[in-house]
Amino acid sequence: NIRWGLHTIKVSFQRWDYKGYVTFVKGGNCKGLDILELEVDDLYDKKFKENPINFRLLGAGDDGEEWFAMTLKNNEDELFIEDEWKCLKDYILGIEIIDFK
Repeated sequence: NIRWGLHTIKVSFQRWDYKGYVTFVKGGNCKGLDILELEVDDLYDKKFKENPINFRLLGAGDDGEEWFAMTLKNNEDELFIEDEWKCLKDYILGIEIIDFK
């Protein structure tokens, strides 16, 4: 079955002129647009193939909301971000398949 395989997905993030990305592997019986339908849970507690932004979960706050952190970069500086998990979608710049095996 040519649809069964492992996809390497790159998720790019941006805030102002600060950018970064993570990559992870997603497998299954799907290809193309099916894979690009990223669920926020795809990034939740995921073992990343590449994680130069140190994307990580911080756990729940006093209100029970989950939090995440990451460090985005531009040519001159870094931007440390901590935010609620439900806000993660606001930082996503793009999603692409960069490899299929």
